[in-house]
Amino acid sequence: MFAEIFGPTGAKHSMLAAMPTAPGHTRRILLYRDSGSDFTERDRLVLQLLRPHLYETYLDARRRQNGVPRLSAREFEVLRLAAQGRSNAAIARELFISVGTVRKHMEHVFDRTGARSRAGAAALVLPHLSVTEPH
Repeated sequence: MFAEIFGPTGAKHSMLAAMPTAPGHTRRILLYRDSGSDFTERDRLVLQLLRPHLYETYLDARRRQNGVPRLSAREFEVLRLAAQGRSNAAIARELFISVGTVRKHMEHVFDRTGARSRAGAAALVLPHLSVTEPH
């Protein structure tokens, strides 16, 4: 495949990194070099270390593109638990925070999403998260 697609461009070496995605989908990053030496084991290890950061950058771009509000990791977690039907008290117990903190996180979620209910906020935000995304 590489020879057919990139051969005419003069690219001689390539490295492919698969990114997390939902089942049935494919997402990859392809790096190639037109000249010089082939990619080394060190190059592969650097890409492996960068992969989660590249993926987070991709997710952030998708959120902005889709108009999904930017929430903190904790706000995502609180919203995810609220969408599962848990009460503020149950969320507080599970996350080892106060009920007031849960309430404040939900206020931020409502402010940022413009939603007026937990279900509305969850319907706006959660479908845009991939299966493998770490809240």
